[in-house]
Amino acid sequence: MKKDSTLTVNAARLLTGVALSAVIAGNAAAQVRDEIVVTSQRTEQSLQDVPISVTAFSGGDLDAQQIESFNDIQMNTPNFSFTRSQFTGSTIVIRGVGALAVGADSEPALSIHMNDLPLDAPRLFETEFFDVERIEVLRGPQGTLFGRNATGGVVNVITAKANPDGVEAHADVEVGNYSSVKFKGALNLPVSDTLALRVAGTTINRDGYTTNEFDGSDVDDRNIWAVRGSLRWYPTDNTTVDVTVSHMREDDSRLRHSNTTCTRDPSGVRGCLPGIQGNDQPHLAGTTHILSSAETFETLGGLLGSPGLGAFGLFSVAGDPNLTQPARSADNRVINTNFNPIYNAEETIFMANIRHDFDNFSVKLTGGYGDSRISQFQDQLNDFGAETALSGAMLPLVLAGTIPITYNALYADGLLPVSGFDEGSAGFIGGNILQQSNTFSTIEQSIGQSDYWSIEGIGTSNFDGPFNFLLGASYSSSEGFADFYTSGNSLDYLSAVLASVGFADGTSIYAPYFRSDGSAERKSTSVFGEIYVDLSDTLRFTGGVRYNHDEKSIQDRALLLDSFLALAGGDPGLAPPFGMGTAPVVVPLGTTDVTAGLDVINPRRVDTVDFDEFTGRAVLDWQMTDNALLYLSYSRGYKPGGFNAPASVGLGVQPTYEPEFINAYEIGLKSNLFEGVLQANLTGFYYDYSGLQVSKIINRTSVNENVDATIWGVEGEFILRPTDNLRLNSTVSYLNTEIGEFMSFDPGNPTAGDPDADLFKDLTNAANCVVRNNGAPSLIGQLANPLAPAGPTNPLITPFTVCDAILEPAIAARNGLLMTNYELLAGIEQNLEGNRLPGAPEFSFSVGAEYTFPMGTFAEVTPRIDYYWQDDFYTRVFNTDGDLVEGWDVMNAQVTVNSVDGPWYVRFFMQNVLNDEQITGQYLQDQSAGLITNIFLQEPRRYGVAVGARF
Repeated sequence: MKKDSTLTVNAARLLTGVALSAVIAGNAAAQVRDEIVVTSQRTEQSLQDVPISVTAFSGGDLDAQQIESFNDIQMNTPNFSFTRSQFTGSTIVIRGVGALAVGADSEPALSIHMNDLPLDAPRLFETEFFDVERIEVLRGPQGTLFGRNATGGVVNVITAKANPDGVEAHADVEVGNYSSVKFKGALNLPVSDTLALRVAGTTINRDGYTTNEFDGSDVDDRNIWAVRGSLRWYPTDNTTVDVTVSHMREDDSRLRHSNTTCTRDPSGVRGCLPGIQGNDQPHLAGTTHILSSAETFETLGGLLGSPGLGAFGLFSVAGDPNLTQPARSADNRVINTNFNPIYNAEETIFMANIRHDFDNFSVKLTGGYGDSRISQFQDQLNDFGAETALSGAMLPLVLAGTIPITYNALYADGLLPVSGFDEGSAGFIGGNILQQSNTFSTIEQSIGQSDYWSIEGIGTSNFDGPFNFLLGASYSSSEGFADFYTSGNSLDYLSAVLASVGFADGTSIYAPYFRSDGSAERKSTSVFGEIYVDLSDTLRFTGGVRYNHDEKSIQDRALLLDSFLALAGGDPGLAPPFGMGTAPVVVPLGTTDVTAGLDVINPRRVDTVDFDEFTGRAVLDWQMTDNALLYLSYSRGYKPGGFNAPASVGLGVQPTYEPEFINAYEIGLKSNLFEGVLQANLTGFYYDYSGLQVSKIINRTSVNENVDATIWGVEGEFILRPTDNLRLNSTVSYLNTEIGEFMSFDPGNPTAGDPDADLFKDLTNAANCVVRNNGAPSLIGQLANPLAPAGPTNPLITPFTVCDAILEPAIAARNGLLMTNYELLAGIEQNLEGNRLPGAPEFSFSVGAEYTFPMGTFAEVTPRIDYYWQDDFYTRVFNTDGDLVEGWDVMNAQVTVNSVDGPWYVRFFMQNVLNDEQITGQYLQDQSAGLITNIFLQEPRRYGVAVGARF
């Protein structure tokens, strides 16, 4: 606390000192060398006149500072963090506020716009910027002008527009290491004095950053192209029409996550030990492969009235096949898998802007449509597993002698099929086989699609008097789905063998893989307005309010051996060993459509929820001098709640989560000092957050919860131009985040270290459950039913069991007869009060320097270097050692040679000069994945040369 108090005092002193310097500098008009005009308040203003925390980059800034993508913005903007994330997306965190919720209908806390059009599910980390006029980054909730989903801030990308004034063109060709070849360019063509067309595009091709030891190939390559067409038309002197159409596509082997870390749990109850990173494979029993174990077959055979099935298991939990596997390479850019990743992304955006200026009033109409699609396959571990017992001598004989039809159809070649994914959920049953392997293998696929459109109208006054206003309304609609599949040959093996043994040879249980299947529709309507009152020549008040109405509809379900789980759970309509019950629970091999059966056994949830909320802001800004603006502001932000994905009964998961609200207070100073030599912008802020949406993964399901938090910090942005040839820029930020009182259990450490609790692994779904003994003897080693003799239907309880079908009745019997107080839990809750928010480094710092050397009348040479450092941060609210990502830094450099009179230039560049391996984020996988941790890396060192020209 002493450190925090000292920082607060020092921040106040710094704000005061710069303000006094601005006053001393006088009222003479400053020579502003880096002025950028922005539209952060929906009207054109100089960046230094806007009473909002906004960082802006011109097209020239993007080139000079090597800002090629959203990832690079974080290295030039205070309190801005960017990383790829688990489900083929990305996470931007501004001042500790980011996209922490996960789900088909979840929404980011940062609103991404292109030319003022809000984008839904944009492909942020795939694309690179090209032909961009400027980028504006607004920090803090934008409660009036941008409304919903702007609790963290707004990024608005303004593309270059067509211009009827004359022909323009530019082109840039870059070659570099990893056989990289990039092109970007644009052509502007006037059609008449009032009409022009512009076409721009880019292509990116390079080899992979990562080596696959299995086959020696390079993966994580890039094959991307994008094109944009623009039209500008002036039908009258006061009317402007802009139409823009863009399309991008990517087809390559991009890795969704760079690699995984794990320190093997020798007990097997967890695949990996919590909080310890390492290069092991997880204990096989700690993953979904436990479903093919002898213990699973034996236990389920007993539950289903068919004892003695243990001989069909592929391994025993007592002897982990992965124990003999070599450790994963310590180099995170080396993987070892027999399945190379497949990545496909596509996005189309159409937008139009119409603006008309009356004498004292302007009207602007913005509308557009977008379609975004993504599909990615990847080995769950990036490492192939141990060989299965199917490669041995005994198991093939057992299978061939017992279930010859199934054996000859699927296993006679000694390989195990891995189901492909399809809408009918038949997988290998209908012949859709993604891979065949003699090793334990798990493949994940993440797919999604979003179709959306929106329209917004804004009217702005421009009166000569002290009063002006803005009125607007908007409507948006989006439909999309987000599906996540996990397919493993152990799941397929259990599906086919258990059905063929227990019901009929040549049949299988379905669905043979896990699928989280969610489709969502979102509609939003808003009406908003602001007033601007000049209280004096130097003092202005801004007040705004926005009404938001949001509707969400969901259709979703989670599939995993659904009919089998109904049997194991004791559905009275399903008589053992494999009765048909209310719907077919097994189907013959070759069945290609099982949708009807699934709709009976596991129908989709259909639900709707709506929210009505007001947001807004109030600002008082004082133009202290011509060179200094001081402002105070309050704003309220809001993000709608939504639906949690379907989860197993008994886990205590709420079907919905609540909206989040933020009350933000800010003080800022914008100044140009010493006749424009120094631009210094300082900000202090305090956030009171209510219901911040955060997620954790339980039983393969992302579950969102609401937590209260406080956030405060300070930021500084500086540009120094002591001479025409020398330019220095820097950002510095401090961020303090603290969670309020909040109880939640950690899926990575469900017992919370309680010595009076036991951890179990469920044989039917690979999830963990906890039994809190409350002083009673441990259940491990006792009979499931204490009043019945031991036997197949009354086994001894071990750490590998069935949580609902064995532990639940065992606990009920003891609590009723012996007056004990056993509790069956998904996990033991902990109080997280005082923990830091995810993705929120405490300190960050950047500095850049360039100097232009004249080379006579021929050329100018400008070397530039940029450096960025950020502090460590946590990736989950539990703040364990395993959640901590160490601080990292990166250095970029380039030398640009520009012709003085001609159009050409040459640029020599190097990114990540020190070739450090920066981890930008990580994700703790589900218990059924063995609690492995996925990590996300910055790109390695890149270098090359670019040649370009502007006409």
